[in-house]
Amino acid sequence: MISSTQSLGSSPRLERRLGLGLTVLAAALVLACGGTPQAQTPAPAAPLAATTSAPATSAPTVKSNPTSAAPQTVAMPNVVKKNAAVAEDELKKLGFTKIQFGSQDAEDKVVLLLANWTVTKQSTAAGEQVTTDTLIVLTCTKKV
Repeated sequence: MISSTQSLGSSPRLERRLGLGLTVLAAALVLACGGTPQAQTPAPAAPLAATTSAPATSAPTVKSNPTSAAPQTVAMPNVVKKNAAVAEDELKKLGFTKIQFGSQDAEDKVVLLLANWTVTKQSTAAGEQVTTDTLIVLTCTKKV
């Protein structure tokens, strides 16, 4: 008589592999679910009347910096033909906080090291009055 495992064409080796695979799968599921299941009991509530504590103090007052509350308005400098690192320093000293760099070069699409790049265009015209939170986009090249 043929057993059911023989009729399916399986062997003891295949059964060991399947058993091992199922064991690994079960272990992965247990780990993914946070380990072994444990009963969670809520923490006991602290008694309200029996505690003695120091009197409550008010939260410390945080003073806001008046210059950081509203963005300043400044004249956009001309940074075209400047080294990108120098242009960034100049804009940061004026208070600009949103500066992005883009490449016009087909071979070098990402501006990584600013010192290797030269600004060829700026998104805001030189002399234009803008707030320091305005996005400034500087287009750069490595070819000079």
